[in-house]
Amino acid sequence: MLSEVEKTSEIYLPLGQRVLGPLLADRARTEGERPYLTFSGRTLSYAQTNRDVRAIGGALRRLGVQKGDMVTLLAGNSVEFVLTWYACCVVGAVFVGVNLSYTGDMLDYVMNDSRPRGMVIDRRLIGQLATLPQETLERLDWVAVIGGTDGLELPAGPSRYFDFGDMLTGQGDDPQVDCTFGDINCVSYTSGTTGPSKGVLIPNGLAFANAVTFMRAVGLGPDDILYTPLPLFHGIASRQGALSALVAKAQVVIDEKFSARQFWRRATETGATVAHTIFTIPVILKTLPPSEWDTAHRLRVMYNAHQDPEFEARFNVRLAEAYGLTETGLTIFTPWPESRREGSSGRAHEDWEIGIVDDNDVPVADGVVGELVVRPKLPSILMQGYHNKDRETLAAFRNLWFHTGDFARRDADGYLYFAGRKKERIRRRGENISGYEVEQIIARHPEVSEVAALPYPAPAGEDDLRCVIVRAEGSTLSAEALAQWLETRMPPFMQPRYIEFTDDLPRTASAKVEKYKLIEAGLGSSVWDREGQVRPGGVAG
Repeated sequence: MLSEVEKTSEIYLPLGQRVLGPLLADRARTEGERPYLTFSGRTLSYAQTNRDVRAIGGALRRLGVQKGDMVTLLAGNSVEFVLTWYACCVVGAVFVGVNLSYTGDMLDYVMNDSRPRGMVIDRRLIGQLATLPQETLERLDWVAVIGGTDGLELPAGPSRYFDFGDMLTGQGDDPQVDCTFGDINCVSYTSGTTGPSKGVLIPNGLAFANAVTFMRAVGLGPDDILYTPLPLFHGIASRQGALSALVAKAQVVIDEKFSARQFWRRATETGATVAHTIFTIPVILKTLPPSEWDTAHRLRVMYNAHQDPEFEARFNVRLAEAYGLTETGLTIFTPWPESRREGSSGRAHEDWEIGIVDDNDVPVADGVVGELVVRPKLPSILMQGYHNKDRETLAAFRNLWFHTGDFARRDADGYLYFAGRKKERIRRRGENISGYEVEQIIARHPEVSEVAALPYPAPAGEDDLRCVIVRAEGSTLSAEALAQWLETRMPPFMQPRYIEFTDDLPRTASAKVEKYKLIEAGLGSSVWDREGQVRPGGVAG
């Protein structure tokens, strides 16, 4: 007999059915020629997706790929990305989607950590393959090239190269192998913005839990069209995008990349009812001048971003927010269309226990900021660990909780509020400062587009606060004017000592700000110092 938790968790897909091969076959049978996946003007039906996936799966089997073997893909958003991922799932292989921008040492690190049997690569990225050491290339049994090999200078090393299209032409028996929700679906490498990337081992149970929770957060159903311009090698576009649409019997439209100036036009042209975003995108879209496309779309919800009444009124769309990590999937959310609570990511998912603890893992009272820790109530909805990193895995799971590394607080009604990354905590004059909270306050200034709050070394082992800011288009905002504006909006210990402006912030391929690069670069030459002690050239005195 199912427990109450299990009943709740199986609203959309029973735990035992969270395996891609059988689900895809079922969708092909029931949905047939209904559109499923669109990219660059090309649309695949559910039935055609199933046929192509099984053809590629058969090719993988003939190439010697066995259950548990890893297969790497280095490509941008494409139909081939989704087909390769699904084909790996059908034959029980472990899919490793690599950050599109990785080259040289970063790419070599992932290749050596995952040790894939073979690789699928876009022909436009062959130059990145050539940056790998010979010994790394020689470990590859095969390389399938999306777009074919004609005219390419292929790096020596792999046993063979061939046209990815050849994988779609084979015939044979159904290549599907028996898998369970506990088998590994994929390995997703973290951004590595503060240290070496970690390969997160994501079981089928977690991949599908992520998908169905996203469905609950936006109310995704068979009549919806989901539009995403985000990279497929990250979880939003893949597990909360393509996979969610498959479960929901919806259609997913994928663009190559995000374009602020084209976003609303593309949302309108695709007929999308749901769209993906990240926290920085609404901020960018608000800076653009009004356009005929602003409300021409059919979107009812954009996910994942903070509430912003001004944005929602201008563009006639609701912003949905949830909290999750690659390691956990979504653990905190607000079910659609339930009313949100301002500033909150939502409440704990029914399948998870959520704790807020101090540095000794002792629970803190409601309203007090502490580290967010989680643990699942069901099997295989949490990562199985970090690949080849037992020490890091054990550290994350200490005291029977998974430690997120994020600060949060909980109110008396159970709503949770993100309060910044623990490793980005700034200690100033005996006070702990959340860089996230500083950024939220400064971002409210009408002439600020984006801001990154950073620590800067101060005497006695403490920090001063440094803020690097992108002004809104056309703004001439000065540091002095901003500092004066902040004086009535934050306590003295939170007010930045250093303010500097820049045209853009360094980012990962998924648009996360790479704060470590700003820290390594040091103060800019035009930095403003509240205490007036910066020497020419931006050097602190």
